[in-house]
Amino acid sequence: MEEETNFIYLITEDSETNRFLAVMLGIMMTSIAYHAVVFFHFKSDDIKLKNTIPDWNVAFNSSTYEYEETQIIADSQKSSFFLEVEEDSVGTNNFVGFLFIDVSYGETSGNFGDPCDFVTANLRPEGVVAQWENETNILSGSSDSCDTISLFLQVYPDFDGANKTESGNDEEQAIYPWTNSSFGFGEYNLEVEVNTQELVSGLPTQSDDNEEVTVSWSLVAFIPQATKL
Repeated sequence: MEEETNFIYLITEDSETNRFLAVMLGIMMTSIAYHAVVFFHFKSDDIKLKNTIPDWNVAFNSSTYEYEETQIIADSQKSSFFLEVEEDSVGTNNFVGFLFIDVSYGETSGNFGDPCDFVTANLRPEGVVAQWENETNILSGSSDSCDTISLFLQVYPDFDGANKTESGNDEEQAIYPWTNSSFGFGEYNLEVEVNTQELVSGLPTQSDDNEEVTVSWSLVAFIPQATKL
């Protein structure tokens, strides 16, 4: 303890050491002050800049494009229904929001009392950039009662048709988040399988070996427009 005291005493008594320490301390304090001024200067500029960027109300002019296809599918067979979406399909400057699919059928065997066939539908996650993992999606379904199977795919992230508030120096910047043309374009593949069901009775009937299935596609596209708030 006595040696430490003597060391401190020597430092404080030595004028050269004191000048050196004073210079180092001055440099350190100057550096800290400089960085503090720079930080708060730019931080202040960022805050001012943010406050000068206006908000915009982004509205969506939506259109629905409908397509329909009917196929006769044999018992225990799968068949694919394809929908090719290109820019020409939805018009220039349109972006794909989401997709609805209805799969409908009826018992068409003509046999008296014949029950509805069992039909399954599965929208395959391939060929198109979309929100395939979105929890609101309904990508597959089935029916054995001739009910329509309804599917849904969220294509453009967060699009729901409702107005949004965005920031930007002009309208182009405001609508920029809603102008990504990589979503929704390409080929959709809906796979449908039929398994027929026949009435079990002692009466002679015709065999039920296929079913007529109709797929209706409803593609919702949009054009964003912004108005300054």
